[in-house]
Amino acid sequence: MLRNYFTLAWRNLRKNKVFSFINIFGLSIGMAFVLVIGAYIWGELQVNAGVSDRVYIMQSKWKQPDMGLEFTSLAPLGKALKENYPNLITSYYRHDGLSTIISKGDKHFTEGIQNGTPSLLTMFGFKMLYGDAKTALSTPNSVVITENQAIKYFGRTDVVGQTLTINAFNGSKQDFAITGVLKNLPRNSVTNFGGSTNEIFMNEASFKFFGRDAALDAWNNPYMVNYIQLKPGVKPSDLDAAINQLARTNTTPDIQKNLKTYLVQVNDFYLQDNKGSARKMIYTLAFIAMFILLMAIINFINISIGNSVTRLKEIGVRKVMGSSRVQLIIQFLTESVLLSLFSFIIALLIYLVSRPFFSSVMGKDIPKITEFPLYFAVLPLLIVLLIGILAGMYPAFILSAQSSIDSLKGKLKTVKEKVVFRHSLIVVQFVTAIVVFIAALVINKQASFFFQSNLGYDKEQVITAKVPRDWSPEGVKHIETMRNEFAAMPQVADATVSFEIPNGQSGNASNNLYKASQDPSHGIMATSIIADEHYTGTYKIPLIAGQFFAAQGEGTDVTKLVINETAAKALGWQNPADALGQPVRVQNDPSPLTVGGVVKDFHFGSMHEKIQPILFYHVKRSPVFRYLSFKLRPGNMANNVATLQSKWSALFPNAPFEYVFLDDTIAKLYQQEMQIKKASQAATVIALLVVLLGVLSIATLSIARRVREVGIRKVLGASAMQVVWLFIKEFAILVLVANLIAWPVAWFSLNSWLTGYAYRINLDALPFLSVALILAALVAVVIAVKTIKTALDNPVKSLTP
Repeated sequence: MLRNYFTLAWRNLRKNKVFSFINIFGLSIGMAFVLVIGAYIWGELQVNAGVSDRVYIMQSKWKQPDMGLEFTSLAPLGKALKENYPNLITSYYRHDGLSTIISKGDKHFTEGIQNGTPSLLTMFGFKMLYGDAKTALSTPNSVVITENQAIKYFGRTDVVGQTLTINAFNGSKQDFAITGVLKNLPRNSVTNFGGSTNEIFMNEASFKFFGRDAALDAWNNPYMVNYIQLKPGVKPSDLDAAINQLARTNTTPDIQKNLKTYLVQVNDFYLQDNKGSARKMIYTLAFIAMFILLMAIINFINISIGNSVTRLKEIGVRKVMGSSRVQLIIQFLTESVLLSLFSFIIALLIYLVSRPFFSSVMGKDIPKITEFPLYFAVLPLLIVLLIGILAGMYPAFILSAQSSIDSLKGKLKTVKEKVVFRHSLIVVQFVTAIVVFIAALVINKQASFFFQSNLGYDKEQVITAKVPRDWSPEGVKHIETMRNEFAAMPQVADATVSFEIPNGQSGNASNNLYKASQDPSHGIMATSIIADEHYTGTYKIPLIAGQFFAAQGEGTDVTKLVINETAAKALGWQNPADALGQPVRVQNDPSPLTVGGVVKDFHFGSMHEKIQPILFYHVKRSPVFRYLSFKLRPGNMANNVATLQSKWSALFPNAPFEYVFLDDTIAKLYQQEMQIKKASQAATVIALLVVLLGVLSIATLSIARRVREVGIRKVLGASAMQVVWLFIKEFAILVLVANLIAWPVAWFSLNSWLTGYAYRINLDALPFLSVALILAALVAVVIAVKTIKTALDNPVKSLTP
């Protein structure tokens, strides 16, 4: 019997090829999009999933957000809690992050290094391929790497006992022994920190090698990443008193007054970090995917209902031949479920083919089918069954209830054809498509605004590269000599040495800047940039008062600093010239300073936030540096870069030339917006395709039912265009109603989204009117193409029985 149901269902699908194709294809596209977005969301939820729920990261809440970093905490805090409160803490892990040059033979790479306590290998569940997790990081000269790094340097993974040469910040080098190899790490919030990925790990004793040991146990250092693992049964609130006691005992009144430490479970940290950007992305994509699937289901139901009404005579014949109502119900539900199953199979194929494309769109690898748990196989089957039943309910339960005589006559005696219901479903589709389309235009416009706005400096033809570090006075002189060598090249317009570049990541936290005549409580928090006198020339940052340190060839007065307009105004100088020569102080800097210049405001970070106060130190006063930036002259860019690379190899034979164009650096600041932009564009295409498929199918059904009406109208003198307009008018009203509903929804949603940006576009009427016209035109074209043949046919054909 079951086989007979499937056989009949298959025959009906083949008999109605057009409707079957539209139904299957439309639903499969919606299902495929949901599969892709669902896979992305599942991948995001797996971040930190393997970490114990008793592991927490210690975060800082400052009285003013620009007083410090949120994701770091007091350097000795985790260690002190473990030593003083062993009844509360099982273990702790703290680390710093840095980058330097690592070499093996003739291989030289700039690598990110995470140096911290040995508990890294035992607290977070990372798997070792070689070495002992309990002892691998127990010695000062040990280093643990991932299998990717092992292959990169040695071409194999069994490399325990081999050595890597690591550069210190004073220009010295030392060999470190590899004591362990980790299995490649899944994305997590411990080693994928702050947008960078660390795959090389060292003992915290290496702080001394890098000259940073003084900060390791300094209570005035709030810039260390600390994790703690609580004892079973201990709650985060149980540590409040202990943390407050340690802060009162060891920190200054200023820190006690402005800092509150709190705990975030590592399992949930990824979704909460960066103001919950990952969670917002998940919600946004889930919302879009849900409505795309809803549109596809509406199409499926609409077409199934419309097509089923044409089968009334078939129902009557089956009843006359002895079919029971139960058999008819099973038959219709079987056909519907079979259609849904075919759609899912095609959706699965679309997912397999499109996964690499959507991975590039989202900027993250979307999991393969084989990476999902086995129990996930139940979910799509349930969805297939649910969609099939929803679409088959109307013909199964309503049409099967009609009497044999009414069915044979093709009439619905007790139930009118649900035109209003079907039109309501179409309006829901239109509303969804309109909202998604408008959102795509607005998001695209906001993203373009980021890249087209004046940033306050010239980013064109600027490349940056990390340099070998030697933070001694001799090292500063050497790097300045190298800078001059590069600047003398005909391909280079200017070059500068700095610790920071405009990438939104300040290497130094904000400093309290205040007038020398006032106390620190009247100061402002200003981001410091350490650079040489060529910084503004390379980046073309306008100077509006004074000098940017000394001119080239003159001595540098390191007692002077330069500030931006915002800093000058915040300190009370509305006229930038009034700031020149004024004595100022920076907290924790023992020497007084003088304002030597004021630069025009520029976007050092992203346009998400307002421009903050900035102060410039000269690199000779604070001898730390990371970057050489080059302003290249116009011309053949490939040749210019190649010549620069050749010069680099001559000047820095043991350092890689890993350059980045500043445009690409800036683009990373808006990675989330670019992901949303690409996802919304893909969703718009899919939404419009689903809507137009639905319009096509409903128009086809409508034409099939009104052939005689068309014939009569033509006999009475109606023109072909009047006939076409007859069908367009039906959908024109639906499009109008959909716009009236969609516009307020889109406006409130997008206006709320835009308020998250300090610098944003104005939400005007253009996107709304454009979408309305485009959608109306597309619907009109689809209907016109479908109806024109019927409108031009001889009316005799339509009226002939």
